[in-house]
Formats: sequence, structure tokens, C-alpha cells
Amino acid sequence: MPQTKKFGHQKRRLIRKKTSVCVVSEKCDVSSSKKKIEKSKGYFDYEDNFSAESQIRFVIIDLNMLNDIFNNIAKCRYCDRSFCFDVTENKSSRKGLASSISATCKYCGSSHGSMTSNSVPAGYEVNLRFVYGMRCIGIGKSAAQTFCALMNLPPPPAKFERLYTPIFNALETASSRSMSVNQGEQKEGLVSNMVGVSHECGFGRSVCSLHKPIG
Repeated sequence: MPQTKKFGHQKRRLIRKKTSVCVVSEKCDVSSSKKKIEKSKGYFDYEDNFSAESQIRFVIIDLNMLNDIFNNIAKCRYCDRSFCFDVTENKSSRKGLASSISATCKYCGSSHGSMTSNSVPAGYEVNLRFVYGMRCIGIGKSAAQTFCALMNLPPPPAKFERLYTPIFNALETASSRSMSVNQGEQKEGLVSNMVGVSHECGFGRSVCSLHKPIG
């Protein structure tokens, strides 16, 4: 007898997609782009490099608050009196954001003053950092003047553009050092690769000595 086809319901196989369950934790809130940045070789950890214990040395403080601090914790070493200091700024000695602050005793007239920033060969450190910061965010002297006015800070250094030269010189020095280090690493890597290839091919050390990199 000829074979007859049986028509019936065919069973359908359901293929379930694999799903992953994300555990609710702090790690789930981190974006994938941030994870890629953290895993990259050039990731910069701001918490470690800009910790309050090691790096921060510049703060913005109200002179009235500084006056209260002096009067609450210090005594005049000449008349041994407390709550006697008058903290003021000598505007004639101001150098950009570097100010001259003096504490004068109201009773005996003794005074002690100091600049609010360290002196460097190109001027004062706070001015160099300020100018460099303005350049990094793409603004110049006019915007810096507006920023200082809104923050009630002293005006930026008058010779704003002249500070570009020491900044550019420092950047050029740093880049040349970085390039020299990279060139040294490349030379070492090239020599090690040539030695490895020569050993795999069965050549001796004499062949490697004839193929030293130029430089």
C-alpha cells in the first residue's frame, strides 16, 4: 500500500532568550562608559590625586572670618592681650590674586604681615594657576575679570598675557620629557622584539648586534 502522509499538529519548541538578573547594588548605578574609563590605562583617579589631605592648599576665605579666627585663638606676643587683632589687606601691595594680609594689635600697635601665596620665579603661584585654569577652560582676561568681580575677589593680574610664556615653557618641558620617556620605552621594546625573533629563527646574538635600532 502506498504510504500516506499523516497530517497533525506539530509541536512547537519555544526557545527562551537568556536573560541576566541584575542585583540591586551600587555597582548597577555605574554607567558602562564610566566603567570603560576606569578600566582604561589612562584613567585619572580624582579622589586619590586631589584629596584634601595632600593637595588642596588654596581656599577662598572672607577677611571677616579670618579676623574672627585670629581674635579667638591668638594672643599678642608683646602685650599678651586677646581679642586685639585687626586683620586687613594692604591693597597697595596686592599682586593679582596674591594679597598682602596684616594682623595689627589694637593696643600696642605691633603688626605682622604675609602674602597669601608663595612666590615663584614668574610671579606668584596663585596667579599662575589662575591664568592656566582660565586657558584650560578656553577663556581669557576679560572673562577672568568678570569672574573675579562676581566672586568679590581681587582683580586678576594686570600682566595676564605675560604669564602665558612661563606656562607654555613649562608645558613644552613636560611634553619633551614625556616624549623622551616614550622613545626610550619604544627602543627597549624594539630591542626585546628583535631578540625574541632571532632566537625563534635560530640565530645567535651576533645577528642581533648587527641590527641595533638607530637613535
